[in-house]
Amino acid sequence: MLGGGNGGFAAAAHLSTLGHTPQLYNRSKETIAAIQREGGIRYSGVLSEGEGFATVPVVTTDLGQALDGADLVMVCLPANALAPLADQLATHLNGVRPILLNPGGTGGALVVRRVLREAGRSPLPPVAQTNTLTYICRKRSDEHVHISSLVENVRCAAVPSSDQPSVIETVRELYPSIQPVSDVLHAGLSNVNAVLHAPGAVLSAAWIEHSDGDFRFYYDAGTPAVANVMADIDEERLAIADALALDVEPFPRMFADIGSTTEAAGKSGSFLRMLRESEPNKSIKAPSSVDHRYFHEDFPFGVVPMSALGRYAGVATPVMDSLITIAASLTETDFWTVGWTEDDLGLNDDGSETDRSDRV
Repeated sequence: MLGGGNGGFAAAAHLSTLGHTPQLYNRSKETIAAIQREGGIRYSGVLSEGEGFATVPVVTTDLGQALDGADLVMVCLPANALAPLADQLATHLNGVRPILLNPGGTGGALVVRRVLREAGRSPLPPVAQTNTLTYICRKRSDEHVHISSLVENVRCAAVPSSDQPSVIETVRELYPSIQPVSDVLHAGLSNVNAVLHAPGAVLSAAWIEHSDGDFRFYYDAGTPAVANVMADIDEERLAIADALALDVEPFPRMFADIGSTTEAAGKSGSFLRMLRESEPNKSIKAPSSVDHRYFHEDFPFGVVPMSALGRYAGVATPVMDSLITIAASLTETDFWTVGWTEDDLGLNDDGSETDRSDRV
């Protein structure tokens, strides 16, 4: 279990309660000092026990110790950490254990596999990614995580696709409802946060700065205008998928299927209704500033690579591109340069993995 943020804490606590043995790694000692001292994580929310304490037998800043004896390497880190982590993993992995990016952004599995290959790792392990984190959760203190939802039917795929059946079998031991999709491009184009966060983050920027984020991001800022932009992004996303012969479903339907809004809202196709009827997300506050992962993660590693996939597929993405440009201006960050491009995803490779079926 690599990562001591919201997702890493939630996964370690949840899987410990199910009888698994998480070995939690985090680069920063300060982040994990409290749970290292206590020997585990306090949790609250939707787990069957409601509130409790989950034992985590290994909590460490030593990557090798965390990997020792592990059957699966689960990464719960921001997308900007995936490439540097892959470079570290290249020298620490023993054997060919699968890596699961939970979540993987738009194409994170391709990025990680490319970095491992360029670092000389051989044989390459299979790398899987989910389209969204398997939890809706927030850390409430240095030793306490609150889990408001166990996300169901999360989409997952592995690269190379020939290893996908065995990887999915392993992942389903942890998350039985995981839904395999055709390949990692499908999983990447199903990236929930790229569609869900980008429009509201840009259109609410002034409100975020004025109020320090003191409003409900998904509900109060879930206005008709935001819903309209989401619908336009989704139209571009579906057009890219269609050009790549991928059977990607409309976002409201997928959002309902993972349990984040009502079934009726999903069937309606209404983005406004989808937001208003999203009970697990309803009370979540907005970012306190634009210096937040909704900008610095979801744009460069969510929307930018979707735009790159559009170029690769010959599909125009004017709404995505406009949002990226405005978000870059708001944050004074060149997301076009920082973000994952076709080269980062390995789509232009001339080497041993040039055929798409081999890459994805």
